Amino acid sequence: MKYILALLVIVAGCSVHHTKSPANLQYELSFEKTNNIHVKLTYKPVEMGSTLFTYGEPRFGGQPDIIRGLTDLKVSDGSRIMFNDISREITVFYKDSLPVTIEYNIIDTHTKEQGLRGELFRPIIMNDYVYCHGINLFLNPVLRNNKLNVSQSVEWKSLPPFKLFQSFDPQNNGSRISIGRPADFMYNLITGAEDMVTDEVDIEGNRNYLVMRIIKNKDLNRKAVAEYFKQYYTGISRFWNEPSPEPYCLILQPFLSIDHNIGGMGLGSGFAGKYSYKADTILTPERIFVLSHEIGHHWIGGKIDSDINDQWFGEGFNDYFTYYTLLMTGLMTPDQFERTFNTVLESHYTARIKSLPNDSIWPNYWKMGDYNKLPYRRGSIFAFFLDNQIRKLSNGGKNIRDLMLSIKNFCINKGVGYQLSINDFSQLASEFIPADTVKAEIDRYIVKGEPIIFSGEMLVDAFSVSMKDDVPILRITDKGKFESLFSTGN
Repeated sequence: MKYILALLVIVAGCSVHHTKSPANLQYELSFEKTNNIHVKLTYKPVEMGSTLFTYGEPRFGGQPDIIRGLTDLKVSDGSRIMFNDISREITVFYKDSLPVTIEYNIIDTHTKEQGLRGELFRPIIMNDYVYCHGINLFLNPVLRNNKLNVSQSVEWKSLPPFKLFQSFDPQNNGSRISIGRPADFMYNLITGAEDMVTDEVDIEGNRNYLVMRIIKNKDLNRKAVAEYFKQYYTGISRFWNEPSPEPYCLILQPFLSIDHNIGGMGLGSGFAGKYSYKADTILTPERIFVLSHEIGHHWIGGKIDSDINDQWFGEGFNDYFTYYTLLMTGLMTPDQFERTFNTVLESHYTARIKSLPNDSIWPNYWKMGDYNKLPYRRGSIFAFFLDNQIRKLSNGGKNIRDLMLSIKNFCINKGVGYQLSINDFSQLASEFIPADTVKAEIDRYIVKGEPIIFSGEMLVDAFSVSMKDDVPILRITDKGKFESLFSTGN
């Protein structure tokens, strides 16, 4: 996607199960006719005296006023609440370890004027449609002792009058209790509508889910998306040396009131995407790229996490490996790559802010426009540059895929929650490129933001490059060699 904040979450549907055992956080949800979700939380304290909760996340789509979606907050007798609507902090005070009841409503605050961000990142609660991320529904406990094991259950007391899908528990339509850890629910999605269809797609023996609302050509799109998903998810899993891919949820719905081609957000082991309701087909080349980019966040942004300021890696490298895996799976042709990548080069090298230092990007990210697109462009161009260097230095024996597999293993060994740093990246890349060289290049082209001045000797002999008005123009000079660069295992 363009406009996504990728977040690390637990694999959807794998850590959530069903049990009668009482959880520390017991949520009861009720869909109200007044277009809101009433939440009743029974909390069994795990710390003495008080517990701090937060609601929402302003970085989640750049929504600093997201707290407006939580109303009518109250607590049971004998307890009290301190509510800071600026920091979104809710502190619950209690006298002993007896359960505390917290109640509130989640209301629909999205408007047409908010455009893309309103439809993607805010709760939408209508009489015939619901779309609500867990981060905008549940309270997030911030414990003084973060080693405590805390469990959470979710139960619907009053279901919506239409079909429901919960990405944290894909086989549960709301008819039974789900239980897991709080983190298992936060960055997952609850959505539903009468015309929503859910298909199971078997990939290497694992059950995956397609959840769609389709306005036009329903049978054609339903079949085409399933075939694409199976082909691409099998291929990208092979790229990452994971022959048995983990379960994944692909959720696709039309925008309600805006005419935007496609957008969405990663769920770690899923993607919630929306597309223009005027479309005849979901799978245009641009949309295939966006969907594939989002699936790629299962690895880059999920298994390989990085700091929010390093979108050049989280988004830009993910873009480059989207090209790589689409070429590998036959879903992109050499001509499409050449045309698309040259568009990226032109957009980047003609942008007024192309040389913006890396530490100035995130503070301006949600201004959208070039600020939003800059890390995608810069990172994908730098990844292409590194790939060519590695191939040339190793006489074709290694490529950037080998570096990424090394980075993945490094992050897995560090454990869940570890964020890859620029220093980590430099150290791991120095196995393929001289350490002084890669360190200087990262400082120059990423940290300081200088555009790369390409020349023919920088590239393998499948490419040539020329300059026009200070913009590189890439050409594929040998399609056979080019295709061999991105074949399986290369």
